[in-house]
Amino acid sequence: MSSPASSDLKKGLKIFIVLTLLVICAILLYFHFKKPAPSQIMLFGNIEIREVNLSFRVSGRLKNIYFEEGDYVKKGEVLGELDFDTFETALKEARARKADALAIKNNAADIYKRNLALCRDGTVSKQECKNLLTNKDKGAAEYDLAAANLQSAEISLNDATLRAPNDGIILTRIMEPGSIVSAGMPIYSLSLFRPLWARAYISEEDLGKIKLGQKAYISSDSMPDREFGAHIGFISPVAEFTPKTVETLSLRTDLVYRLRVIVDDEDENLNLYLRQGMPVNIRIPLDGAVLGGQTRASKRAE
Repeated sequence: MSSPASSDLKKGLKIFIVLTLLVICAILLYFHFKKPAPSQIMLFGNIEIREVNLSFRVSGRLKNIYFEEGDYVKKGEVLGELDFDTFETALKEARARKADALAIKNNAADIYKRNLALCRDGTVSKQECKNLLTNKDKGAAEYDLAAANLQSAEISLNDATLRAPNDGIILTRIMEPGSIVSAGMPIYSLSLFRPLWARAYISEEDLGKIKLGQKAYISSDSMPDREFGAHIGFISPVAEFTPKTVETLSLRTDLVYRLRVIVDDEDENLNLYLRQGMPVNIRIPLDGAVLGGQTRASKRAE
């Protein structure tokens, strides 16, 4: 027959074993259900491309227009022309006025030079000497004005030709030959190939995990197996939604901040893969890698 002390010992041992098993089970369950720290952030956004309205800096009649909507153009390529006759006539007049002003300038300078000795010894009156100097300076000023007008006429003739400011694709052909256009009136709408970026939004709780210049990768549904290199080029300093005076924890985590993820890929056909408004996936590794080892802001500071 067992003693009361032996019975209590056995009972205590059983309780200890049960508690130990419970602790072991709790630890196993904790590590089983514990979520590993994320190694990357996945965002969703849309491709954005800059658009430019192209126009002449001068007024005139539109003579030629060379491209249709959807055509690809290269930087510096001639897109359209105004009638040159008015500008060429103005250029000829400006050249003649410059030549005339040069002759007047040289003549006034020669007269002043010939009379300079007479002015010094008092043979010629002070007033006459002053008039000679005034005529010389006036001739020089009129020549400078004529030279500036000639340069302006040359610029106006050059501005009568519309050239592509960068590589791109014609979105809209607005005007047609024969139209009378004023300076600044849009002729084409051009979509540029570069820069190209994705607009996305990141939650407030993930905002602290990213930084300006951090590497990212962009892919689209049409090419899910290919990723295009990119980096974070802009992080909005303000939330997209106005915070309330009193916020709960759930409302705070609903705040989002706008990002601009700039595509760095040098593929010449990039514009064929990533188009305006296209939805894309953005993968941001959390390894802390920054483009070139520094942010764009620090590059500007250098």
